[in-house]
Amino acid sequence: MGWTEFQLVPNQYNDECKKIDERILQLLHERKVLANGKRLTPPQEIRQEWAKKYGMDEAKLGWFLHTLSSETRPVFPDEYGELIGVLPIMKTTVLDGFTYTLTHAMQHKNLSIVHVEIKSGMTEDENIGRIRPHLMLEIASSQEHHVRKSGARGSDREISLQFMVSPALPDQLDSVGFSLTPYAAPRELPPLEYVLDKAVHFE
Repeated sequence: MGWTEFQLVPNQYNDECKKIDERILQLLHERKVLANGKRLTPPQEIRQEWAKKYGMDEAKLGWFLHTLSSETRPVFPDEYGELIGVLPIMKTTVLDGFTYTLTHAMQHKNLSIVHVEIKSGMTEDENIGRIRPHLMLEIASSQEHHVRKSGARGSDREISLQFMVSPALPDQLDSVGFSLTPYAAPRELPPLEYVLDKAVHFE
């Protein structure tokens, strides 16, 4: 076969797979009707149990279950709205040599932007490579809040994450709980990168 010729990719789809696929679609439809626009997410213990039982990556399972809830309806406003103020949070947890700090939330009229700082406690001599946070912010409150990751930046020792929260957080956080749970969207393509490898002369 010449390089200009096309060959069909073998497809062994069969009736057994069709029955499973149709059942999955039926269950997704039933779940959407049952949710009726509300966020339904299993607790972390159940997610961990399912990840182990079905041999799945917990972070990717978290993304899938989060997707099921986020597809029920659009929940994020098109505009942040004017900046009203800064809400200090300052909650810190240390786990496996990393310090996680919820620092503050930028309070806008229509939503909040919550900032999280993650720092490595390892010494400069230890090479830990690149930090890749497969995490999603979860909020426990009497008010239902929807969360979406909105930004990340950092280095090999620390990283900052930003999460959009809608509706905006209340000014008093006494009854609001925060946590980070495993979440990783699957990547079909590697991330784009632009390599700078040419000599640069300054005159």
